[in-house]
Amino acid sequence: MDQRQILKNGIWELTDLGKAAITAVKNDFTEATRPISYAGRDWKLWDISNLWIGIIVSIAVYQVASGLLVAGMNWWQALITIVLGHTIVMGVAMVIGHFGTRYGLTYPLLSKLIFGRKGMVFPVIVRGILGVFWFGVQAWIGGQAVNIIISAIYPAWQDGGFTTLFISFLIFWCMNVYIAASGSKAVKILEGISAPVLIVLSLVVIVWGMDVANWNLDTLLSAKVVQSRQGIDFWTLFWPALSAMIAFDGGIALSITDFTRHCVNQKSQIWGQIISAPIMTGYIAFVGICGTAGGYLAFGKEIWEPAVLVGNFESLWVRLVFSAFIIMAVLTTNVAGNLIPPTNIIAAVARGKVGYKMASFIAAVLALFARPWDSLSSAYHLIFEITQLLGALLGPLSGIFVVAYICEHMKYVEYVDLFRIEGGRYSYSRGWNVRAVSIFLLITAIIFISRIVPSIEFIFNNAYVYGTIASGLLYYIAIKIK
Repeated sequence: MDQRQILKNGIWELTDLGKAAITAVKNDFTEATRPISYAGRDWKLWDISNLWIGIIVSIAVYQVASGLLVAGMNWWQALITIVLGHTIVMGVAMVIGHFGTRYGLTYPLLSKLIFGRKGMVFPVIVRGILGVFWFGVQAWIGGQAVNIIISAIYPAWQDGGFTTLFISFLIFWCMNVYIAASGSKAVKILEGISAPVLIVLSLVVIVWGMDVANWNLDTLLSAKVVQSRQGIDFWTLFWPALSAMIAFDGGIALSITDFTRHCVNQKSQIWGQIISAPIMTGYIAFVGICGTAGGYLAFGKEIWEPAVLVGNFESLWVRLVFSAFIIMAVLTTNVAGNLIPPTNIIAAVARGKVGYKMASFIAAVLALFARPWDSLSSAYHLIFEITQLLGALLGPLSGIFVVAYICEHMKYVEYVDLFRIEGGRYSYSRGWNVRAVSIFLLITAIIFISRIVPSIEFIFNNAYVYGTIASGLLYYIAIKIK
């Protein structure tokens, strides 16, 4: 047995001999990249479950449910599409989560394992861009809630238009950066406190919807806004919507190792994800349906943004309490799912030259260039255009990651070779895994070309699904005929 690493309770640990072997060569071993030992793990089933509850019980999922209704689906079609999409992506999340729990390593090192030291630039940049983009979008949503709170206390604030809304966005932006800079323990505490509160407060939305409908569920779900639109074919909407729903959490699934590396065993990461994700997705999607239907019955408008819905209430306390709910819901999603992944990437790439706190600040600053106010211009734009574009990048990566980890590396990783900058089994061809890079670029190019070629546009409309299957299959063939 290689005494440079030992298997303990299903978790590989780096020994002192292994650390000495790493430090003897040029390496990537830093405080930010080092594996978490078994003794340093403190996330159990409920903690990883809370993570997904915090991520899924979110304003973004609420808006996606509302967005599908606005696009033309009826309430049960939207509900099935959302739950199915978020359940399918759990397959990728559990495989990649296995790597995190088994080796205690971050997403950048997983990328290095699969693509090589130089080739990892592709998955790292893709995940970094996605994290930064979604962080900006979610921060803008949270900023809307901050704006409502300030306007409720100081009415003249709302006269400032975009300027005061942007200031509110920056206030919320700072809250996210502070929590992310505080590290994983702060995220764990935030998720643990917020999860039950979010469930209760979102239940209030359902109760309010029922109250508006005179406590008749049939009346609520018969509202015009939650019925199918005439002239809209369900199947035309379903396939691109399903792919968009899978891609919606595809970025988090791809880098879930950043969180499962804290888990005490595989049971915690697997069951924590299986139990919470599908159930809570259905729950918050139904909340979005009730909120959208209730908003139509109460105000006579199609409102897909919850912050805008809250702003329609005259009661000061309603605006304050539910704006605070929006802020809490966005925080739990945004910090864990969007800001921490690019923060880890920046810290890893900087190789100790940039500290974790500075890395989180840099990632947050980059989000300012994403112009999130444009992405939220319409529900259709966010779901069927923005999310599909993201799926075109995530799908090919996901297929390669899953097949490479299971079929090529057989779920075994050599720590010393992985941390080496030069040489070792993961050096591939001068730092490039040519097969992985070539397949990723090929499948991604085909998906983007299909967007402008009508005869094969169905590929782009199902970008994540086709990308995952095609890249995974090609990579499996490539490793078998090498």
